Amino acid sequence: MTYIVIGLCIFLLLIVVFVSAKPISMGIEARRNIKETINDEDIQDENDSLNVNPNNQKSISDEIIKLDDLKKKGLLTEKEYQKAKNKILN
Repeated sequence: MTYIVIGLCIFLLLIVVFVSAKPISMGIEARRNIKETINDEDIQDENDSLNVNPNNQKSISDEIIKLDDLKKKGLLTEKEYQKAKNKILN
């Protein structure tokens, strides 16, 4: 009788874990999407705030340093960094 009760409890526990795994994974995915959306908005705001005067070399180097800092913080990918850097240099 004890084995039947223990077996039934284990079976119910497995069902609960199986049923709750999908909503938990959906919640984790939703958090990742929110975080990516926030990071994309931050990157866009940073890119919009970059005002470069092509005749001023110091300003260009300062902007590239700012981009490098954003890249090191993980707010820019390598591709985004290169694109923004090329935009500043051209």
